[in-house]
Amino acid sequence: MFKLPDSLPTTRDSAQEWADYAEYLAILYGRVSMYDLFRRPSIISDEVNVKGIEDESDKFNLISDTIIQEIDFRLKASDRKYPFQLESNGQVVSYNSTNTQNSLIYTYLLFCTRNNMSQNRRFAGIDGALVFEQLCGIVAQNYFGHPAEYEVMGTGRTSSESFREQLSQIVKKIGEGGVIKQNPGFRPQDDKVDVIAWKHFADRQPSKLIAFGQCKTGTSWVDSLTQLQTDIFCNKWFTDQPVVGVIRMFFTAQFFPRDLFQIRAYEAGLVFDRFRIMNYLPDQLPIALIDEIEAWVNGLKESLR
Repeated sequence: MFKLPDSLPTTRDSAQEWADYAEYLAILYGRVSMYDLFRRPSIISDEVNVKGIEDESDKFNLISDTIIQEIDFRLKASDRKYPFQLESNGQVVSYNSTNTQNSLIYTYLLFCTRNNMSQNRRFAGIDGALVFEQLCGIVAQNYFGHPAEYEVMGTGRTSSESFREQLSQIVKKIGEGGVIKQNPGFRPQDDKVDVIAWKHFADRQPSKLIAFGQCKTGTSWVDSLTQLQTDIFCNKWFTDQPVVGVIRMFFTAQFFPRDLFQIRAYEAGLVFDRFRIMNYLPDQLPIALIDEIEAWVNGLKESLR
């Protein structure tokens, strides 16, 4: 598996894994050829197989075709907000930073995937995982459309309110849920809900779209797909249940595996993977958020030198 700073993909890894590695090299050097992409992993493979064990160069050649297909898919899946392009009949991947926001956000999502976020997620004094929750809230709001609203819960919130205080305020804004149950003795940070989004009608009456989202960086999130249970959350905290069942959302900075997409989606609910996040990235993010993301990305780059 490809992980920063120095764990490289192998022939056993998927085209999606290799495409991430190609993007990373293109970000560092502006462009990368398929030859250069495979050169370092191939050298390592040859060093391991010094006694005549199968040469893997043919396998690398076969992988290149699937990487080209994967990159072409990513361009379409991200609604043309993908900051890479294929050149020289698909043999070169180049980084296109013409749209500064799109290239920055994509780089951030890639780094949030490939960095070890469980052990080292703070750079330039900024917690990259908490910034991800803010980004996910904005993407959810854009997906549901005007006049949708959102709030970030738990550790990702910008206010100093407690979980119960914030949830109480959100219920008032939504206009459903009754009042908050205190549940004394229970001290959750977010109770598996990172983002709450809703969309009013002009009459401000109950019976509206409400969605709870969980946000995950890194690559070890499969076991978290079913952690958020919206009905349990509502029963635990609301005295009155929303008229319409709450939608469950799952955000990941990584890609969803396409061969298992539907199976994993049944577990996760409404999926926002890296390309769906890019798909619904608004034309202009808040400047303060962009500044934080840029500082985090530059801090991580500096740590790799």
